[in-house]
Amino acid sequence: MHSPSTARPESFRSRGTAFAMLVALTMFAIGTARATGIGERAPDFHLPQLGTEAPLSLSALRGKVVFVDFWASWCGPCREAMPQYEKLYATMARDTFTILAVNLDETRSDAEKFLAAHPVGYPIALDPAGEVPKAYGVVGMPTSYLIDRNGIVRWRGQGFKPADIDVLRHEVDRLAREPAHAS
Repeated sequence: MHSPSTARPESFRSRGTAFAMLVALTMFAIGTARATGIGERAPDFHLPQLGTEAPLSLSALRGKVVFVDFWASWCGPCREAMPQYEKLYATMARDTFTILAVNLDETRSDAEKFLAAHPVGYPIALDPAGEVPKAYGVVGMPTSYLIDRNGIVRWRGQGFKPADIDVLRHEVDRLAREPAHAS
């Protein structure tokens, strides 16, 4: 028989597992809408920004190559991905490239705690209602989109693999050389 002190961590673990499964099922349900594909215009969005009152919008970044990353504090692969994205961001020209991370935590404090442990210099948008991933058809975390200077999706990533960084660097360099068209 387990004492209450040993049973408690198991109950937290069970609740954590149940919560993770619930989130995964929710993301699957959200993702049953058709995912935004390569070659399609990226859906625009306007979201509050962590750390400032200024809202963020994708359309305001037109003319730059934009890496949009959907993440949450409970996402294991995000812990590995975000420091790698920060390294990529630190080495790229800000006049032609930016990263816009869209956080899906229900509470701002969860995002803030995660970022205290994994700080980044790129903008963080907050979408606790999960409206933007619905528009993109996101089915799992992390999911990322590389959007060209004209607002067209040119690359989509599901999950995270360290090799993605080399692919992204190459694609960003290539897309930054392409002309931006007036729209």
